[in-house]
Amino acid sequence: MDKAPKDLPLSMVTLVFGVLSIPLAFARHLVSLAVVVGVLAILFGMWGTRARKRHMLRYTLPSIKRSRIGMGLAMAGTTCALVMWVLWATNALL
Repeated sequence: MDKAPKDLPLSMVTLVFGVLSIPLAFARHLVSLAVVVGVLAILFGMWGTRARKRHMLRYTLPSIKRSRIGMGLAMAGTTCALVMWVLWATNALL
């Protein structure tokens, strides 16, 4: 029984959350939201990677790329958010 490849679950959500975490990181009152969104995107990306490894050749290549790019952007956005959070908390930025 050969199943047609399908999209990796939550790959688009991972990409959107990863992209949103970066601009939110630089808005003063939305830094904590950026951390939450970034961590969720990282968790979704890790879950997708785990599902992909368990079921080889089941998912389409574009959905795997979306998930990988989203996870990378989420890591960058979370890092930026944490740095900005420390800068705002120490009053280094007024």
